[in-house]
Amino acid sequence: NRIGPDFNAVNTFLKKMNVAKKFAQDAYTAEDDFWKIFTYLGEQSRLRDAYKAKGLQLGDDIVEVITDANGNKFDRKIGVFNDEYLKKQSAKLVKNNIPNYAFVSEFIKGLRKLPVGNFVAFPAEIMRTGTNIVSTALDEIFFTARINGREVNPLRARGLQRLTGMAATTAALPMGTVAMFQTLNDVSDEELEAMRRYVP
Repeated sequence: NRIGPDFNAVNTFLKKMNVAKKFAQDAYTAEDDFWKIFTYLGEQSRLRDAYKAKGLQLGDDIVEVITDANGNKFDRKIGVFNDEYLKKQSAKLVKNNIPNYAFVSEFIKGLRKLPVGNFVAFPAEIMRTGTNIVSTALDEIFFTARINGREVNPLRARGLQRLTGMAATTAALPMGTVAMFQTLNDVSDEELEAMRRYVP
């Protein structure tokens, strides 16, 4: 009889922990979805403003100016400037530039089964999206369109902003954080170098 109540108490506790775990997972997913939607709407607005600022009207063709290896230029229609085009381009940007664990490769999923590989999806996604952000930024900087007979770079400012943000996040921000904590904790450069020799 003693075993029965104890077992029931443990079982009840585990059920409550399961509910808490599900709540935490749902909250994490909801937050993740919120930022994806927020980014999607922001990208859509920025794309619309960038094209309109260069004189493109809703319903106009988006014509890319392509230069071949010999320096010859030709025009190629890549879409119609409308809500559908903006939605597709924004969704593509979110898919490629925001971490999404659905895009983790089978190899990375397999690493999770190893004793040291239980948290490999996040770094893998950071590498995938980091590469995509730089690639997207360069494409935007060098994208040339023909609008009202003129060759313009409607996405250059956005590309430069994206590249600057990436550089700040990967280089300036970490260096600034290290400098701030060195100052707060009164750690000299020599002490920091000494710590790096012993601390992983």
